[in-house]
Amino acid sequence: MDAITQLLSRMGSTPDEVAETLRAAGVLGLRDSTSFLNLVIRYLNRNLDIGGRMEVGSGGTTLRLRRGGKLSEVPLPAPVQEFLASFHRGLYPYLETPAG
Repeated sequence: MDAITQLLSRMGSTPDEVAETLRAAGVLGLRDSTSFLNLVIRYLNRNLDIGGRMEVGSGGTTLRLRRGGKLSEVPLPAPVQEFLASFHRGLYPYLETPAG
């Protein structure tokens, strides 16, 4: 979980910085997704060998990792939380996966 926490904290100190980190990494996602198509999950999966299933809690404040039958949670940093809330409202359309 330490590697996940560190990578999350390095995504940026503002929602716009988080968006830029994702854009620079070429990560696209789907609004309202809490698992594989969530931008943060996709970013983590591209940068770390997790070995488990991740999802963002419905409130957008925690990341859950299920690995080896164990469930762990880590709080998302405030800028990541704020970015996700803004993304889900459509404020970063250039990060959305194209339809079709």
